[in-house]
Amino acid sequence: MWDTMSASHEKREELHEAYVRELKPAQAHLRNRLSGPGDPQVDGSVESLDAVNEWFLMHIKERHETETVELPSWWDPAKPTAETVKGRNRPFTSAQLALIDEVQAYLGEVLTAAIPDAHWVIYKGHKRDFRNGLTMLEVGKGRPLPVRDVVYKEALGIVLSGREVAVDTLSSWVRKQLAALA
Repeated sequence: MWDTMSASHEKREELHEAYVRELKPAQAHLRNRLSGPGDPQVDGSVESLDAVNEWFLMHIKERHETETVELPSWWDPAKPTAETVKGRNRPFTSAQLALIDEVQAYLGEVLTAAIPDAHWVIYKGHKRDFRNGLTMLEVGKGRPLPVRDVVYKEALGIVLSGREVAVDTLSSWVRKQLAALA
């Protein structure tokens, strides 16, 4: 990922604009992936997150090391992926990063549908906060929501640690955020 904490104001703006611009295409790509019979319904509802997350948790384990796809804008292209550095412990291939990107874009879609005033912002916290410069979803008072990081951390847990992740992790997180706003 990009080190936005150390990035210039201009680079943060550039990364933010690219992130927001790529949300709709990532959502469309996920819908295309999930358009077959028996695939989860991608209808933008909180309830749909469990089926989408179950599908994601199963597919994020697939490395696809022979397939190289375009990296999401939030990934620093100078950082190697698992298929570009053989024999090194890199957590994700470009295909896995694309899948993370699609699911986090869908999670953002669900949140913005549930919280009409939500909007994407560049996070500005304490100067030593590692989240500075990240694009996050502002939903009201308090710290904006780290939508991408929720999905990324879920994928790290499965791929690197091999731990079990509950299917309702994303929907529970969204419900918790919605309850905090009530």
